[in-house]
Amino acid sequence: MNEQNRLEKLRNLGVRLHELQLVQPMPGKSYTSVALNYLFSRHELTRPCGQPLDVTLRSLAEAIVQKHKLQFSRFDTDSIIDYFCRLYRVH
Repeated sequence: MNEQNRLEKLRNLGVRLHELQLVQPMPGKSYTSVALNYLFSRHELTRPCGQPLDVTLRSLAEAIVQKHKLQFSRFDTDSIIDYFCRLYRVH
């Protein structure tokens, strides 16, 4: 999946989180940013600042695998997005 598709899926996830009243969009923040902030805070992780999207998603995936001691050798950037989209039923 290319970066444009990742951003679109994250935006859709942010919209869905808003629909579920789990987040409130803030002025000047995109739904993508709101979604990332929510995912990092939900898992009690610090979101890395100034990193490319790929690095940010990879760090989220690795932290979740380690924190929850999951059996996956690793999540990649696309699979972590797909995981959360399925979890919150984003189409």
